[in-house]
Amino acid sequence: MRNPTSVVELRRLLRERLPQARLGLPEPRSTPVVPTGVPALDGALGGGIPQGGLTELVGTGPGSGSVQVLHAIVRRAAADGRFVALVDGADSLDVDALEPDELARLLWVRCRDAAEALKATDLILRDRNFPLVLLDLKANPAFQLRRVSASVWHRFGRLLSHHGSALLVVTPSSMTGAALARVRVAAGLGLDALDAGPAAALASVRFEVLRAVEAVDGAESDAKQAG
Repeated sequence: MRNPTSVVELRRLLRERLPQARLGLPEPRSTPVVPTGVPALDGALGGGIPQGGLTELVGTGPGSGSVQVLHAIVRRAAADGRFVALVDGADSLDVDALEPDELARLLWVRCRDAAEALKATDLILRDRNFPLVLLDLKANPAFQLRRVSASVWHRFGRLLSHHGSALLVVTPSSMTGAALARVRVAAGLGLDALDAGPAAALASVRFEVLRAVEAVDGAESDAKQAG
């Protein structure tokens, strides 16, 4: 038999000799997601927070809208009959903004600093009882966040990959190197916008994709606007 002289002939030969082999590039696999209840954010993330990995929501400046996003996620989880865990790094959640039936679906872990919040998140991820975990570090001071080792995020990434849970980390600046996706949220909300109600406040929030779920080898994707 003559040697194959092209890729086409080589593929034909391999199919004849090895019919069970799969040739070509692997088929793209869709990543399961958890909807957030914020259409613009879901659109930016391709449907919601990806399961099996870490997503970072970077809240830019005061009144960024990250708090409103967290409230919306808790509301959506309650509406869907799901439980959600919120690890509050600075004990800053305004529970008065949520209804009793929404709070009934929420595990609120009130922490004194970032180190305590990371330990609590580690325990919850290992417990595997919550498909969605929220870690809010937005209000923690910079000196606490500078002490966070990069190995923490990689450990969280491995736990999430093995268990299939989803983790959303809210930060004041990009700091999670192991993030599957990263989105910046900015709004500059004032008291007037907050007084107008949750829907009006969320309408003012804008999302910018910094790292897409499809990013390869941790490279930052070209930023694109959504919302």
